[in-house]
Amino acid sequence: AVLIGYQPPVFVEGGLYGEYAELEILMNELHEAERVDPARCADIERNIFDTAKKSDLDDPDIEGLEREIYRMKRSLMPKGLHVFGTAYNDEEAFDIARHIMRYDRDDVKSLRRIAAESSGMDYEVVLGQNDIGKLSVLDGIVSGWINDFFHDNTMPSLDDSDACMELEKSLSSAKKISEYVKQCHECEGLGKVLSGEYLPVRLAGDIMRNPEVLPSGYNLYQFDPRLVPGAAAMERGAKIAENTINQYLEKNGIYPKSVAVILWGLETSRTCGETVGQILRYLGVRISDRKNVFQTGYEVIPLDELGRPRIDVVINMCGFFRDMFPNLIDDFNDLFLRISALDEDPGMNYLKDNSQKICSKLLEMNYSKDEAYELSYSRLFGPAEGQYGTGVTKMFETKNWNDESQIGEMYVSSLKYVYSRNCRGKDVGNLLNENLKSVDIVSQTRSNHEYEVTDLDHYYEYFGGLSKSVEMAKGKKADVLITDTTGERLETETVDRSIERGVRTRLLNPKWIDGMLEHKYHGVQKISDRFENILGLAATTNMVDNRIFEKLQAAYVSDEKMRQSMSENNRWAYYSIIETLLECEKRGYYNASEDAKKELLAVYLSLESEIE
Repeated sequence: AVLIGYQPPVFVEGGLYGEYAELEILMNELHEAERVDPARCADIERNIFDTAKKSDLDDPDIEGLEREIYRMKRSLMPKGLHVFGTAYNDEEAFDIARHIMRYDRDDVKSLRRIAAESSGMDYEVVLGQNDIGKLSVLDGIVSGWINDFFHDNTMPSLDDSDACMELEKSLSSAKKISEYVKQCHECEGLGKVLSGEYLPVRLAGDIMRNPEVLPSGYNLYQFDPRLVPGAAAMERGAKIAENTINQYLEKNGIYPKSVAVILWGLETSRTCGETVGQILRYLGVRISDRKNVFQTGYEVIPLDELGRPRIDVVINMCGFFRDMFPNLIDDFNDLFLRISALDEDPGMNYLKDNSQKICSKLLEMNYSKDEAYELSYSRLFGPAEGQYGTGVTKMFETKNWNDESQIGEMYVSSLKYVYSRNCRGKDVGNLLNENLKSVDIVSQTRSNHEYEVTDLDHYYEYFGGLSKSVEMAKGKKADVLITDTTGERLETETVDRSIERGVRTRLLNPKWIDGMLEHKYHGVQKISDRFENILGLAATTNMVDNRIFEKLQAAYVSDEKMRQSMSENNRWAYYSIIETLLECEKRGYYNASEDAKKELLAVYLSLESEIE
């Protein structure tokens, strides 16, 4: 079997629209008034909060609103779908290069970092503080540099010679990227495969993280799994872990006892193991050395240096991760044993504390002493050998469920198989549920620019299914925290805010909708998939606000022009969208008004008549 790599769609900035664009104007007006006419500030602030309320932004202060608007405006989104064999044009290649230069790459600094250094700012401090005023200034400088270099063919000059050299290196790198991403070898690659010829391999991954994945049209490889986790992934993973711990501590006043984490194979490859680094940080472990490519050394961080308890973890892995990273499965199990055996107070070593409790229960169930001990510190669960997936998405596709508990039961029954030192995919009855009882946080990362949490069914399937399983096991909900690793700054937030942003920046964004509708038939089909994902998130997390459903109906159903465009593009998929909204209402996730229900039913019956 040969997998031909395909080119990702064009990425553009999501921008602002409607009330969100109005909010940005009001923010700029407020800053101007603060400078020249402070007496107007109170009235402008009142207008800002009124507009924010209408747009369903719940941040309690101006600073929070400004950060959300800024993040929405700069968020990257795919514009439509990729057409096989079609390369980026000049403008699209320029946009790709411009977006890639937001990030540091090897020895090439990001343009915004160079702008900060040349302006006397500490970029890490500005980024850490999320200082929107200074970041906006830096964005303006970078925009000028890019326009001068790409459009006027002039290299911007700086007073600092070192900064000038860094800038020339970065802009030259951007120019090089913009040239080779315009190549597309997909048709040529397909022709070779169909002719039985050898198809060379190239690196696969996220274009923003590694633009060398283009041109597309080749067989794919990731990289050596023995190099995971990488040093940068360990550092970023540690930040993600501390973000989630601190958010929980600030909210609840205590440390979480246990965190449930999803390990995906492709995500681990793409990020070189950021989620692995996150898990190790919870446990209080770091890489000590890597003497050779075959073995990674791990060091347990002393408690006085860690400055907090060791947090227990429960890991659910997908089938791809199991097959791709057997070395990490062994590493985790060795670490679980080491940490559970540490001479530490269980009150400061939550893995040890939970292991002792689980061991006692297993002994009461007549497990042998050795087996009970091994299973007590085992924390890695996944599908049975040779199996993949959870079955959760199939339940939603077929509508074959009546109660949310069935979702959790399906998830646990699919991923309850333990992978320990001596067990590989063994069914140990209730062991996964025993571990889930102590979980306080379900943590998930979003690491791919192409997909928000509302764009991919695997999100509700895994972190949604896990969240519902934890709720069933312990009798109450755990916090679900999503960390977005696609930006220059790691952003950790609650799942409801992540869902809202996914809807605002994609499903409700006219620029995104127009891009999808450019593709006959497939465009509305992909939009329909997002509606099913919203239902999945609502059922598994119960964190989809009713206002989201109201806005989706207003955008896709109440607007007569949109109804016509959707129906012309793909009436069958549009019919499915209306059907999904009706299902959301019937299942109690959408508290629709009587008028809204009548409108949905009328459009549903009209489409049904047309299709028949």
